[in-house]
Amino acid sequence: MRKSSAIASGMVLFAMGFAFGTFSSQTPELLKAQDEANAAEISKDVLETYKKTHKAVRELSNLFVAGGQSTSAFGGLNYFATSVGGIDAERDLEEGRGVDPETFAALYADIASPKIAEHLDFDEQGRLRYKKNVIRIYARDRLKQLFQKRDQLVDRSEANE
Repeated sequence: MRKSSAIASGMVLFAMGFAFGTFSSQTPELLKAQDEANAAEISKDVLETYKKTHKAVRELSNLFVAGGQSTSAFGGLNYFATSVGGIDAERDLEEGRGVDPETFAALYADIASPKIAEHLDFDEQGRLRYKKNVIRIYARDRLKQLFQKRDQLVDRSEANE
């Protein structure tokens, strides 16, 4: 596996883990115990690689933002959006067409940017809304397109070596 492909795979695994962890039904006590156990299991090599990967993803994200190819609806780094070449999460929310899984997880976890947070609420059924419109994850076809775009970016970046 090439280095860029490994980084892209790592970003996907991190984003998926983040999203699935957000929706976990475990109790906070179990999560705390697991966090403490996992912290001891992470090697120095893993932490160093994570640091380098995070820096590279942050730099790539900044390039997409500067090029107008990406906006974020939360204050953190959107690994999924970066891995697919950028996502305009603000426009997606405004147009009510769904958001990427990581943006959805971040909004649901109450880490929306202030600009977005002021328009979030829940309806009587407990569904998260933006400006009174229920927020959904992208349609399957949109997700398939984004994963294809990511594969193309990996192929193009490897051909550019």
